[in-house]
Amino acid sequence: MNRITLLSALTATALVSGCAGTVGYRASVSSQGPDLVYAAPGVQVIADYDEPIFYSDSFYWRYDGGMWYRSRSYSNGWIVYATPPRAVLRIERPREYVHYRPQGWVARRDRPVVRDHRDERRDDKKRDKKRDKKHDAHEDDDRK
Repeated sequence: MNRITLLSALTATALVSGCAGTVGYRASVSSQGPDLVYAAPGVQVIADYDEPIFYSDSFYWRYDGGMWYRSRSYSNGWIVYATPPRAVLRIERPREYVHYRPQGWVARRDRPVVRDHRDERRDDKKRDKKRDKKHDAHEDDDRK
């Protein structure tokens, strides 16, 4: 009987010590939102954007087709919303904020650089042709 008790105690100790430890988890998400700039008291607008999207009271607001829409994201999830905040309603001509860039504004982040890799292939072909010409010229010199 003592053997079973001792074995049970050792098993329990092993299980407890195996379970007791440090478990860590670390995650980070680096997601920059849109470049918001001042539009009116209590309202910001996305700078230099294809449509006027405002930010107020922790929501994005979009006026389209005579209706206001709201979303937690500036790029999707829009639902019709009957009464936006007063600060947003005070904006008389929302369409004037398409590609809005206030004086002195500089983009917060660089725009992506579009590279045409076909140009690189053309450059590689030109370099190969020059190398081949040099190689052919050296072979001609060796033959003489």
